[in-house]
Amino acid sequence: MSEAAFQGPALNAIDAKGRLLIPAGFRDVIAARGGGRTVKVSIGLSGRRCLMAYSSDYADRLKSEFDARHGVSISPQALAERNALFGSTLSFAIDEAGRIVLPPGAKRAGAITGPVLFMGMWDFFELWDPWTYLANPLLDDGQRWMVEGELEAKGLPLERPA
Repeated sequence: MSEAAFQGPALNAIDAKGRLLIPAGFRDVIAARGGGRTVKVSIGLSGRRCLMAYSSDYADRLKSEFDARHGVSISPQALAERNALFGSTLSFAIDEAGRIVLPPGAKRAGAITGPVLFMGMWDFFELWDPWTYLANPLLDDGQRWMVEGELEAKGLPLERPA
């Protein structure tokens, strides 16, 4: 299924109306995975200050894996995980131009204030503030150079603007 995997970085701006263009290759993966023109967006997991986006088939896998771990449990742990996985998930219709509108709460949760870095993660992709992504001390040099190249290609500075 490698032809239907989210891979690589891309960088797009949010326009004055709050619309964000999803890269064409990512839209193709969503469609190939049966998501049509709908993408799910949630908060980043494991303390990552970003947003996580995926097609409905991955949402179904998340739910199946949750059910395998917790069933119908309402234990504090199960409720906390249910809230993290599903409580903040929003579904967006991708318009004819390939855009979605991120609401203010989602942008705040992902620390997104300007351009958006799309980072393919195979089964899903993440939406980052590019300078927050670059500030990760565990970031591999190759990843750093790729993201810096994306910033340079868009005429943006490598350091966070003041």
